[in-house]
Amino acid sequence: MSMLSIGTSALTTSQGALSTTSHNIANVNTEGYSRQRVEQATRIPNGAGGQYFGSGVEVESVKRLYDSFLSNQVRTFTSQEQQLATFSSFAKQVDNLLGSPELSLSSGLQGFFDSVQSLADDPTSISARQAMLTEADTLAKRFNTLDTQLDAYNRQVNLNLESTVDEVNLLSKGIAELNQVIIEASGSVSGSPNDLLDQRDQLINQLSSLVSVTIVQESSGAQNVFIGNGQALVVGTSYTGLSTVPNQTDSTRLELSYGNGSVNISSQITGGKLGGLLSVRQDVIDPARAEIDSLAAGMVTTINEQHSVGITLDGNAGGNFFEPTGTPTPDAGNIRLAIIDPRDIAVASAVATTTTASNTGTATLALNSVDGSAVGFDPLTALNTPLTFTYDATAKTYTVNYAGDTATISYDPATDSGKTIDLSALGAPHTDFVGATKPPLTITLSGVPGNTDSFTMTNSAAGGFTSVGDNRNALALAELQVSKVLNGGTESFGDSYGILVANVATRTHQADVGQQTQQGLLDQTNSRYQSVSGVNMDEEAADLIKYQQAYQAASQIITVSNTVFNALINAF
Repeated sequence: MSMLSIGTSALTTSQGALSTTSHNIANVNTEGYSRQRVEQATRIPNGAGGQYFGSGVEVESVKRLYDSFLSNQVRTFTSQEQQLATFSSFAKQVDNLLGSPELSLSSGLQGFFDSVQSLADDPTSISARQAMLTEADTLAKRFNTLDTQLDAYNRQVNLNLESTVDEVNLLSKGIAELNQVIIEASGSVSGSPNDLLDQRDQLINQLSSLVSVTIVQESSGAQNVFIGNGQALVVGTSYTGLSTVPNQTDSTRLELSYGNGSVNISSQITGGKLGGLLSVRQDVIDPARAEIDSLAAGMVTTINEQHSVGITLDGNAGGNFFEPTGTPTPDAGNIRLAIIDPRDIAVASAVATTTTASNTGTATLALNSVDGSAVGFDPLTALNTPLTFTYDATAKTYTVNYAGDTATISYDPATDSGKTIDLSALGAPHTDFVGATKPPLTITLSGVPGNTDSFTMTNSAAGGFTSVGDNRNALALAELQVSKVLNGGTESFGDSYGILVANVATRTHQADVGQQTQQGLLDQTNSRYQSVSGVNMDEEAADLIKYQQAYQAASQIITVSNTVFNALINAF
């Protein structure tokens, strides 16, 4: 092998190294670029005179400095960070909405029940009645506004799902097209199409920010991309798109569909923006709407039940205080006031209690509640006949007479004072009414009755309504603020809303902390990845000088070769 050939190989190899180093420097700010390095190897030596003489150098390969393990970690942490970031973004909106002083149900409930208490303090005041209607209307509109806002968040999720699916499909198409080009490029030359591989990796990294992906390498050079439970987005040079379709039971919700739209894969999608959108809808927005609807329905039902057993200022039956619009079932989006005239608020109780003037003891009988659940119940005629209680000090019992029937209530002043008794369902140690007609009342007995002391309970409206100063139903309405009437008798209205706000705040905080953790892991992994694949300008500058000197030295080999050749020519 001649010196000229050796010098030429050295010159060509150094030139390739200079070109690769220059390419690295030129792409120092190119996102997704992996630095390249020329791998050199000696040529096959030539045998002559019983010895092997070197024949120069050649470019064995242009290697892409790339770590597949770190690359997969970057994709994994990117998917997790983006899911939590998307979740946190929407959860914070819901959290801020529920905690807003202007929209919070806590302050709305407090304002309403404060107005009920104010009316109980002055039951004949028209201004107090109007104030209660105003606060009730404000409360109903807060429910309506919360429902509207949560519905708007649901629409935002839908819009984001549609746009993100479009991005997924566009990236999948790009990956399939690059697979085709890479297969063709790999078959035409022995080297690796590094820049094309970088472009494909960049698209896959972008895809991982939208949805968690799994990559499978083919021997042809193509990469297959899978999501969910093995749904293939890209296989070789073909891709299958995603789409959004309305939920079968709720057309306002969009679901993710695979392929021709017949396979719902929403429950299988994790990671990335898509995973965050689906999880925040399932874990925050939907539960919040359901809890607020449940609270609205429970509040309407409970307040209506109590209001309907009361008497208005004009002596009429109370009726419903709230009502749903458009549908028979109340929820946060459709509740409104059922009454307009402040005189129609049922402040008075349906039943009046009279203490016999000849009583000698200190006993009292108080109405605790009226059960208006019976079909056809009318608070104006809550009692079929007057209800009388007569105490026997020897037997320590009250004899109760109602509609020609008799029952007894055991009452020992030393141990039973303050006890609440449901007259419609007396049981041992009491004796119940034998007949089917029973007083729909719950009472509280207190104090020490004298022998033969008695009380009489009658309809408040009997013989013309005169109890305009009666506030007992208003007090019963006010008591609902702290009564455990929701969730199986374990929560009050305030408890229910407070639990909802706390749950949303907790999920939001967890997502925020998780997102920060994943961001830290992603930054660390990116740093390690860049230490392998990133372009170091100091290193490239040193290589540039090294390869420049090698190029110059190779030029000198050619010059020496030329001198030797000329000497040989001139010898003749």
